Amino acid sequence: MRAYIRRAVVPAVVLSVVLLTGCGVSDSDEGAAPQKSSAAEAAVDEPAQEPSEEGHTPTPGPSLGLASGHRTFSVGETDEYGENYKVTTKMSVRVLDVKYMTPTELDDAKALTLAEFDKTNESEHGQYLTLTLMLENVGDAPAKITTYGMMKWQDANHAAQDATTLESVGGPALDRTYVPGQSVIGVLVLDVAAKGGTVSYYGTNDPSGEPAFVVTLPIA
Repeated sequence: MRAYIRRAVVPAVVLSVVLLTGCGVSDSDEGAAPQKSSAAEAAVDEPAQEPSEEGHTPTPGPSLGLASGHRTFSVGETDEYGENYKVTTKMSVRVLDVKYMTPTELDDAKALTLAEFDKTNESEHGQYLTLTLMLENVGDAPAKITTYGMMKWQDANHAAQDATTLESVGGPALDRTYVPGQSVIGVLVLDVAAKGGTVSYYGTNDPSGEPAFVVTLPIA
């Protein structure tokens, strides 16, 4: 029985020595800070870079009047989600005539060009005017122009308001798709609150909200 006990104790002592030797810490390691790997340091020292995004820079359109001659503005398009606007072509605009009219005077103008027309109603905002423009595609791609609902009038005393009407005095329509080199002279009948002020065109799909061009109207 004693011999059995002696054989069991010896391995236990050897095992304890091995465990203590494996878990020992040298004097040089005491108090040393844990070492970081170079990969970990690179991850901490180099912050992630944000992806660069090129946004569309809003650019106000040109201002013009009766004596301004031609001015050029950009026409573009967005993707199916209404984003990523890009300029596709250029248009030229020139103001040829501005006339303030009463409903009766507008009826007289219609009688010169239209075989059948409805009598003009009273102006909703206070004053009719006819704006004769020359539009030309001076770019390399087709341009769709839509003025109805896209012409806003304002002055120092009135906020911007839709000035378009369904009235017409005949002649070529300005609302159309212009192929490169095509030009059209047409007349818009607008309804404004007073003489003077400005009329701005917003029909270019530019999400910046800047008008494509601004017409300064005479006060008489």
